[in-house]
Amino acid sequence: MSAAPTKKEQVYERIRRAIITGELKPGEILNEAEIAAQFESGKTPTREALLLLTHDGFLDSLPRVGYIVSKPTMQDILEIFHLRIILEVEAIGLAAGRLSPEDIRHLQENNKEEEKLMVSTNPNDKATASALNREFHFILARPSGNARLATLIQQLVDDMERMLVNDPYLTDPSQHKKILDALLTQDKEQAQEAIRLHIEETRNRIVNRLSG
Repeated sequence: MSAAPTKKEQVYERIRRAIITGELKPGEILNEAEIAAQFESGKTPTREALLLLTHDGFLDSLPRVGYIVSKPTMQDILEIFHLRIILEVEAIGLAAGRLSPEDIRHLQENNKEEEKLMVSTNPNDKATASALNREFHFILARPSGNARLATLIQQLVDDMERMLVNDPYLTDPSQHKKILDALLTQDKEQAQEAIRLHIEETRNRIVNRLSG
């Protein structure tokens, strides 16, 4: 049985999610006292969480001022997608043939929900699309049988979500459908190729938008 998260861990995760989703924007200056009030947390766990977020690259320290939300660089983007291709292609290769009927059902339901969003013009559906994308990739990573690999993929997908906050793109369920179809036929090589192409397309779209 896993231990309940500490107050520091709870505050860390809440602030981290606020940064990933864009609630706290790159360049925004954070004051320790204001953050403690905003997230209704004590002074000590807030300070510890902010220090940990600085260590993890989400924040930069500003002496005598507080902290500033860091902005991912182009090098950050390229490194994250490089790692995603390596790790997710490996993970889906390990998972192919090992997905449970429940895993398959969850992937199919996820893909159907993505299809519903294709015609959406509601800006609030951006968060729903991001959550569905994260869930799809996490479902694929877990059956790899390597918990550390799955955790690394989860961290990288979260990092990527930060970069997509201002991306007008919503979703393309056809890419996930190709991955799912390959898994249904237990075609390991095709599944690996489909996820590689999917990640490369996302990388190219982000890079082109930011360098355009």
